[in-house]
Amino acid sequence: MREERDKLVPAVHHSIGTRLGANLKEKGALDPEGVRRTLEVIDGYARELHECGATASAIATSAMRRASDGETFAREVQRRVGAPLEIISGEREAELSFRGATVNRSHDGIVGVLDVGGGSAEYAYGVQHVQGNVSCEIGAVRLSEAIPALLGATVPSDVGALEAEARAFVRERIKPLYEFPRPQMVIAVGGTMFNAAAILADRDRESVDGVVITRKQLTGLAERFLEMDTATRRAQPRISAQRADIFPAGLLIVDEALGMLDVHECTISQLDLLYGYLVEKYGEAET
Repeated sequence: MREERDKLVPAVHHSIGTRLGANLKEKGALDPEGVRRTLEVIDGYARELHECGATASAIATSAMRRASDGETFAREVQRRVGAPLEIISGEREAELSFRGATVNRSHDGIVGVLDVGGGSAEYAYGVQHVQGNVSCEIGAVRLSEAIPALLGATVPSDVGALEAEARAFVRERIKPLYEFPRPQMVIAVGGTMFNAAAILADRDRESVDGVVITRKQLTGLAERFLEMDTATRRAQPRISAQRADIFPAGLLIVDEALGMLDVHECTISQLDLLYGYLVEKYGEAET
């Protein structure tokens, strides 16, 4: 990030999925291959930060909240980047996503911000500031691990039955959303929706801010990808190869969440949790 007239402006942006939480389950140990992949990426980030003279900040979310060996991993990250790894709660994750997605966006009435990740799904709502939030123990990786047929090793014989099973599984885990008031607008952040917007709008993932996606489009896209095996998914235009296997699971979670909130569309924001964290840490003139 660089500062520009009291605003934080992204200078470089990378998004690399490493599946740190793969096969983690509840309170298990981090997957050794996931740790190796993640540390390789962190080393690359550390070199880039050093080359441009920037200071590091490091935060972690769902996988590290659950990992039995999270403290060991956190110490290794600190050794490599020179900054402590802050493991944030699901509620704080929801609040930071709300702040990042709304800080530069004018809006009236209740706004909800939905962030579906690999291991958890966060939602926060408010008018100008967060008035309520929740973190649900469901994400694209966890849903795919619970129902492996979603991953696309083979094309399922009954896509409709698979979709119904997955939706029922999701609804049970996002029930808290029923408790919140209906928002006038939902902003969606996260890799699943960046990829969905890129595919539906035929744009690069780096230029999807403001794209509006309807539930009908989400359902159609999920069903389309469920009818493909993993290799075919990865060959589709605009899809991130690292996300292709878990992509349908993420779409189904978002679609079910929008249904529980009684809204029919969402707007994509490329400013999300990370931006909210930096705004909180360094400050910004909010509009």
